[in-house]
Amino acid sequence: MKINTITTENIALEHHIPNIIDKEQKVLFIHSSGHGSWMWKNFLSYFAERGYDAWALNLRGHHLAPKVKNWASVGAEEYLEDIKEAVNITGNNIVILGHSMSGVLILKHAESNNVAGLIVSQSGPPMPILDRRGIALTGPAPNKKPATGNFIPPLRDREKVEAMLFDKGNVDEESINLVLEMSCAESARVGKEIMGMDIDPEKITAPVFILGYDTSKIGVQAGMDLNKVLVEEFNARDFKVIEPGGHNYMLEKNWADFAAQFESWTNSI
Repeated sequence: MKINTITTENIALEHHIPNIIDKEQKVLFIHSSGHGSWMWKNFLSYFAERGYDAWALNLRGHHLAPKVKNWASVGAEEYLEDIKEAVNITGNNIVILGHSMSGVLILKHAESNNVAGLIVSQSGPPMPILDRRGIALTGPAPNKKPATGNFIPPLRDREKVEAMLFDKGNVDEESINLVLEMSCAESARVGKEIMGMDIDPEKITAPVFILGYDTSKIGVQAGMDLNKVLVEEFNARDFKVIEPGGHNYMLEKNWADFAAQFESWTNSI
């Protein structure tokens, strides 16, 4: 297996190339807020070792991508441009996995772009969907650092990182250290823009897999299961809730269980 990095003016793609590419479909992993391709290190190796052309995108300003001089210039539209550029590089017949904020972004991308499949990982339904259904969210806001001007600084508190991103007892110290070391700043406005994004399910033709999450673990309550809202809204072909597992399940002790599920689903579409 070879590992290459492709860098453009805005993005960077980490590419894990198998010794023999014997799978028809490619996979592209997209990170969550303040993260980068490093969060997918286990999954990239897993898929490449099984003959998949495996890619992970670093959105502008993240990890291997060129730094952002002014975070005020970065929002949801810029990230959608990054995803489109990445897919232009990776080529067609690609299954895209978007985690957290990127799950909503890949659904929006698929409105006007053909992809082989979408894995929407631990993403909440945008507010226009909730508003149409009369669903209100309650509970404390996620315990993130407040914005410093145009960006949100990375979280460096070990206890908060462990509590917010991992299931207790399901993570080793190495993974916690990785998040503390590698997390970066994030646009202060992009989260609000993504949550305000309206998406037309009728325009999405790709099969969808929803990997849900028990939001009560982080204190968010709703009038109904938010995972099932996504399943119903986007007519998901498959649905599963992570258990056990935290938000950064891809770095937890049982990460291979989820990688195997994604591989099985990719082979089925």
